[in-house]
Amino acid sequence: MKLTLRPEWRLRPLSSALGFLDLKTAVTIVLLFAVLNKVAGVYGLIATFTGAGGSVAQLSLYIYSCVALAALVWGLRATSQENPKHTLYFAHLFFADHVLSTAWLVFFAVVWWVYTPHDGRRQANSAAQEEMMNAGTQLGGHNMTAEERERAAMTIWSEEKGLATAVIVLGWLVKFYFAALLYSYAIHLRKGSYRSLPRSRTSPTLGSTSLGVLPDEEDEDVEDFYRLPVRAPPQAQSHSRQPSPGRARRKPVLSASKGDADEVDEVLFDEDELSAGGHLRAGTSTESTSGDDEELGRSTSHSRRAR
Repeated sequence: MKLTLRPEWRLRPLSSALGFLDLKTAVTIVLLFAVLNKVAGVYGLIATFTGAGGSVAQLSLYIYSCVALAALVWGLRATSQENPKHTLYFAHLFFADHVLSTAWLVFFAVVWWVYTPHDGRRQANSAAQEEMMNAGTQLGGHNMTAEERERAAMTIWSEEKGLATAVIVLGWLVKFYFAALLYSYAIHLRKGSYRSLPRSRTSPTLGSTSLGVLPDEEDEDVEDFYRLPVRAPPQAQSHSRQPSPGRARRKPVLSASKGDADEVDEVLFDEDELSAGGHLRAGTSTESTSGDDEELGRSTSHSRRAR
């Protein structure tokens, strides 16, 4: 059973990103930032196993980031190859990743806003942090009282929590737009309408074909393809076994220019040779006819004298 939305409920796919950027370029940029985000999770996993500490929720998020990183690499390959089927599958995975990331986001936001006290109390999560806290006193600093530390911490928290909330909510909403870009790109690829979009990049293959520009290595192949083959002129059957004067005259030339065999493969008749051969044969027949007429005239004169 296939679940689909009604046509009136379906949203029209985007034709560009922010009105000026190609969809494929925008999707590539979005995925590269997502890869950077997941790589940060890999570093967090390394820090956890090297003694930095962390909760179970943090460890699960780091492990998930490593798995999602492999999926992002696969998605980058699918989008760059303009594979409609794989791009649509990856769009589903990208949206599912946003849902799972939202669950972790809500969990950490509640822990930080509700259950974490912002009273300025010192909390050392490792020996390195404790050493840094003790270094301030050794450098000439003075310790604040608990009341002073709490007032200072609440002042800082009051100034920063509004900005932190705005950044988190804005990033969460922007990721929905990123998913919409990815879905739009996949839909255009499936419909075959991506190349017709006003901001779409021209494919190198289509561009070279439309402009008639071919790579240098293909010039010789195209030239050979359009080069007309040289054919020998048809000859009469009576002269097929006898070498013609033109070919007899050309044989010494061929033997003398064997070094140029790459340029001339075979010597064929041209129009001058054919015309010369025709005139030669015509002259020979004329001479033989005139000789017969002279002999006939001489025999006639001798017969008259004998009478």
